[in-house]
Amino acid sequence: MAETAQPQPIPIPANFPVKWRKPDDVQMFWFQDAMHLPQPLSPLDATLYQQAFAEGATQTISQMSMPISGFRAEVFNGYTYLGPLPVMGTPGEMDARFQEMIRITGELGSTALADWRATFEPKVLAECDEVFAFDYANRPLPEVAAFVAGFYERIVRIWNIHMRVNIPPMNAVFGLEDFLGQVVGPEAVPQSRQLLQGFDNKSVALGKALWDLSRWVRADAGLTEVVTAATIVAGRATIGDHALAQEFRARWQRFLDEYGWRGNRFIELAHPSWREDQTTPLTQLKNFLAKPDADDPYEAHRRQAGDRERLTAELAAKLPPPLVPQFQGMLALAQQYIPIAEDHNFTIDQKSTTVLRHGVKQLGARLVADGALGDSEDVFFLTYEEIQAIAADGDRSNLRGRVDERRADLSRYERMVAPPALGTPPPADLPPDPLVTKFFGLGMEPSRDGQTIKGVACSAGVVVGPVKVLMTLDDAWKLEEGDIMVCRSTMPAWTPLFGAAGAVVADAGGPLSHCAIVAREYEIPCVAATQNGTRELRDGMRVRVDGGRGTVEILA
Repeated sequence: MAETAQPQPIPIPANFPVKWRKPDDVQMFWFQDAMHLPQPLSPLDATLYQQAFAEGATQTISQMSMPISGFRAEVFNGYTYLGPLPVMGTPGEMDARFQEMIRITGELGSTALADWRATFEPKVLAECDEVFAFDYANRPLPEVAAFVAGFYERIVRIWNIHMRVNIPPMNAVFGLEDFLGQVVGPEAVPQSRQLLQGFDNKSVALGKALWDLSRWVRADAGLTEVVTAATIVAGRATIGDHALAQEFRARWQRFLDEYGWRGNRFIELAHPSWREDQTTPLTQLKNFLAKPDADDPYEAHRRQAGDRERLTAELAAKLPPPLVPQFQGMLALAQQYIPIAEDHNFTIDQKSTTVLRHGVKQLGARLVADGALGDSEDVFFLTYEEIQAIAADGDRSNLRGRVDERRADLSRYERMVAPPALGTPPPADLPPDPLVTKFFGLGMEPSRDGQTIKGVACSAGVVVGPVKVLMTLDDAWKLEEGDIMVCRSTMPAWTPLFGAAGAVVADAGGPLSHCAIVAREYEIPCVAATQNGTRELRDGMRVRVDGGRGTVEILA
């Protein structure tokens, strides 16, 4: 019998040089985490946050008997790549491991949402309180640097929690899809995802809060005019004179106190939150002001819940009666997924990152006072190792020169096109990991057809409209009612834009990614994992998006 050809390393583009940390790293498979981090990272994010995040996530994964024992994170030219660490064994060993994973995640998943709310979220918030409480202004500079260097261990702990609360309900979703696909048929797989929608979570709450504020403003024509004309000065929303201006400022601040912990980028220390730069939430409030009362998100949410209950009954009726209790049990576990996915995202991925950024900036301010840096934001262009050296009261004389060089490097990296994968592909006979395919959306070949972009079908429906390419949330001002929002990926800060978009097309992400979840909540088509949508589509193109087939057809 002929031997199976071993996969060969992927050719590295000449304009994307890669220096492997270890010689055998080229034998691993690395995929770009374009869903979470499509832009290049600052040096501190690359050397502190990404390494600690991978260590914390791996600690939990290794305890759950999964097909991978964890993963590594490497940053090349500013772009983040994840390298899964597969577990190899005989078919019997792998089956035993799979059964053990089902047992462990089933036990942990039975109370996952309750555990998050009662135990794990309070632990994350306690970490945040400790970071805020530290006396950055009056402690010696090396002590401040040592405290910030200790953020590595905090991130490890926080991401250990992140995986602990996410993996069990996500595995329950995979199990529900497989069960319904086998018993009812493949058409039940996309339907099973509708069974997860219509539950309260932070992203839904944000949309309702913006809606409530917009309806209050719209009740007064003069205030509507003033808020619509509001501008951003030094990061803060500034509005003109009006009798209700002071009340608006108070309501606006309450909104930011609750929801301002998110930023336009994901788990990046170097980028400000909405509390620091109010441009994005103000733009989204203005979009909501333009919406008619018929777009009430409360009614849409009630409709989602009703559709979910109706579809649940329909699918249960298609099952043999002895299997209905099993279906109900699996469904109860899986329906924890979206509340956990969106709520942990707000508290861990967004708020804790914003709080850690606060601590790093306090160190930056001390380094400015020390004469070592010119601006507090420069601290994000230091490396974790350099922070550790400052903690040891090391030499700080050349930090400014390094910062200038790294800013120039980052500007150069932003013009690069990062390849979707590096290293060596996994063997063709290795079963695909659902975490990689259904969450990250990997495995799709980019479309070669100049008229049709292909991706993963994430939310059903067919819509025709003009394209608006949003590379970052800084482009949100371009999006108008009914436009096809084309982006690299979305995160919770993007959620209000789904209320204006006619459909969403994303380069990255699978049917369990954020853009897919929110598109289903807003009942608009979504095609993800196109890889090249933001390169092939241009503003003004007229396209037909078929979210059920996973296609985007260019009409004009």
